[in-house]
Amino acid sequence: MQGRRVRVIVTTSHRPSQRVRSFAKDLAAVLPDAVKVNRGKSSLRDLYYDAVGYGAERVVIVGVWKGNPGAVRVYAVPEPPEVGLKPLAEILLAGVALRREIPGSQKIMGTRRLAIDLASAPRKLHPLLDTLSRSFLASLVADEDRLESYDVVMRVEERDDGVVVLFHCTGTGRVCGPRLRLAKVVDHVSGTTYRLRELAAEGR
Repeated sequence: MQGRRVRVIVTTSHRPSQRVRSFAKDLAAVLPDAVKVNRGKSSLRDLYYDAVGYGAERVVIVGVWKGNPGAVRVYAVPEPPEVGLKPLAEILLAGVALRREIPGSQKIMGTRRLAIDLASAPRKLHPLLDTLSRSFLASLVADEDRLESYDVVMRVEERDDGVVVLFHCTGTGRVCGPRLRLAKVVDHVSGTTYRLRELAAEGR
């Protein structure tokens, strides 16, 4: 890790299942300058000091629900004299698919730049994209031609089963990260709660 820039630390809650560990690894692969670290017995305060040591800007913690990834909690890493992680967002999951479970997917390592495809998402989801952009240090990109300058593109889609997040490699167009089906997102900065099942049902 020496000499590598780290902007995001991805870890899990205490006593994670193997599936949660795999999901955290998949997520770290598509976030910009991210590293997956084992939680062990580390407290939130310990994770803060780990993040400061790395020079990271975000700590992402994957929580467990009945053995599966149940939530993704995102924290900012404030600079001293403020000490401790600052909650940014909580993403509650209705379901996930690991990268290896998605047909035709590919492995990726060393993501440096992540974009969110603004043009492909329904306009009613744009405020949610602001939350995801801030949480995951991703750029909101409306011009399709500009997407090619990023390593990975996050796309947020409406489907019959809800709102889904996918990660695609720009070089191949293939899926290269986990698939997330969102239940609810709480933005601690704006104080907004997005109930994605209700949003997806609008207009049907």
